[in-house]
Amino acid sequence: MDFLKFTGFKSEPKAPWSKYYKDGAMTLNIPNCSVYNYFEDKVKDFDNQFCLDYYGRKIKYNEFLHMIDSCAKGLYDLGVRKGDVVTLCLPNTLEGVVSFFAINKIGAIVNFIHPACGENEIKSSLNEMDSKIIIAIDSNYWKLESIMNDTKIERVILVSINHYMNFINKLRYHKNKVRVKLTKNNKLYVIWHDFITMSDKIYLTDYISSSDKNDPAIILRSGGTTGSPKGVVLSNNNLMAFVESAIIGQDYLVKGDTCLALMPIFHGFGIIHSVLFPLCIGMNVILRPKFDVKEYCDMIVKYKPQILMGVPTLFESLLKEWNKKNVNLGFLKCVLVGGDTLKMELRKRINIFLKEQGAKISVCAGYGLSEAVCGVSLGDPSNQKGDAIGIPLPGIYVGIFSPENKEVPYGEDGEICICGPTVMLGYYNNEKETNIALHVHDDGNVWLHTGDIGSMDKDGFLSYTNRSKRMIISSGYNIYPSQIEKLIETHSSVMLCTVVAVPHKYKMEVPKAFIVLKKNFHKKEFITLELKKLCKKNLPKYAWPVEYTYMDKLPTTRVGKIDFKKLQQDGKEKDND
Repeated sequence: MDFLKFTGFKSEPKAPWSKYYKDGAMTLNIPNCSVYNYFEDKVKDFDNQFCLDYYGRKIKYNEFLHMIDSCAKGLYDLGVRKGDVVTLCLPNTLEGVVSFFAINKIGAIVNFIHPACGENEIKSSLNEMDSKIIIAIDSNYWKLESIMNDTKIERVILVSINHYMNFINKLRYHKNKVRVKLTKNNKLYVIWHDFITMSDKIYLTDYISSSDKNDPAIILRSGGTTGSPKGVVLSNNNLMAFVESAIIGQDYLVKGDTCLALMPIFHGFGIIHSVLFPLCIGMNVILRPKFDVKEYCDMIVKYKPQILMGVPTLFESLLKEWNKKNVNLGFLKCVLVGGDTLKMELRKRINIFLKEQGAKISVCAGYGLSEAVCGVSLGDPSNQKGDAIGIPLPGIYVGIFSPENKEVPYGEDGEICICGPTVMLGYYNNEKETNIALHVHDDGNVWLHTGDIGSMDKDGFLSYTNRSKRMIISSGYNIYPSQIEKLIETHSSVMLCTVVAVPHKYKMEVPKAFIVLKKNFHKKEFITLELKKLCKKNLPKYAWPVEYTYMDKLPTTRVGKIDFKKLQQDGKEKDND
């Protein structure tokens, strides 16, 4: 599909926050190349410096570039070309990061899928993106095996979390190794080790693409303003613009610093802010495929990172688990919380914890969404204001607009809209939803309408009020009520289903299903068991409803629409009984 590419501002929007940045910071200089070429140029002098640490396996920049080269040659040999979509269904493994850069080096597009997705959701994404290659964690082998005949997949590359660990950690995690026996006649599957070994024997000279900065680079999943899952297409320019913006906005992070990359790479917050940006400035990135709070506490003490990033629930767990005495956290330069609303009560508790542990900073709340490369505004560790979610990053413009696309006065609520080089190209093969999200305003600029309500003060500090869309965010994961509703309504006993968010002590909010059954269906316990099985097969675990409540009819508003607020209140009151 054709996309509306960013070619500059028709007229420069107002930016009261620009006074907090150096002169010229609002103009980002972005080269006309791929993310890989940009990265290669940024790290050309870092050859013998460590860039990645995966369970004790330390990788230097020159070795990392060689690994990318091997993967790119292998994928090209399998038929991957510029513009093709290659799917990654991986947690935070070294293979996942290598593949991200290798796919971009060829000029292909990375389609990210959460490895916890149900088999039908994986199948749907593969078919929607017309993907012929998938690189997946081996624990998903049986999911993939059951759907391969219904896709166009020509090759599955299986990754084990153990492969790149050092010897000691391989022994430690040996019991978790997934054993997949592949016959020699099975040409569909290949183990990562064999794939890379074969790749190193290939001699190619034409596998590096001369990509344009406006070419699509990655596809992330998002609910957009309507709450239904769709693919957000981000260009090379989008990703590079964010890195350039973050280099200015987070100039306290420098070469040699350390970042704990625990946010998942299939999320923009993970692959772009926790991996791409730190690698481009010469930081050492510590990769882990899953979050374990005890291990996380130990890693903070061991690696002494300069930046910690995560969703509110991660820090909730940290505060609960932390039992390290006499540990000075003065090495921290930034603690960044994003991906979900940081409530004032939790912000205060994090700040008390940081002060007690000797840190000289306060927690920073950020705001972003996949449609704008996940990073839009950020608090400065030394420049905080109440419960604000920071100021827009350099080169990114934010405005608060009325339903008529008119900017509202400072301090008044309106829809948060974004303009600039980090705004997505659009939704993959979904022109209708793209047109809902991207509007040309009276200033001639294209603005992304987020569906979020907030305000801005005269200094440019943003405050977040609430989400106007129905999407549920649980522990930082996006959950789409309409997706769950449609699935539950496929059951023969269900007439109507509505899913709403209800509060949760640690996950902030979780989905709860309200169901109206068809006539003559009364065995609710049996139906619930079947609905649980249906959700388990088709949805990631975090999207399974925590409860199924049956009603004779759903409450409605005066104009006849389903009263979501009433359902949320009913669910909240029952949970508090």
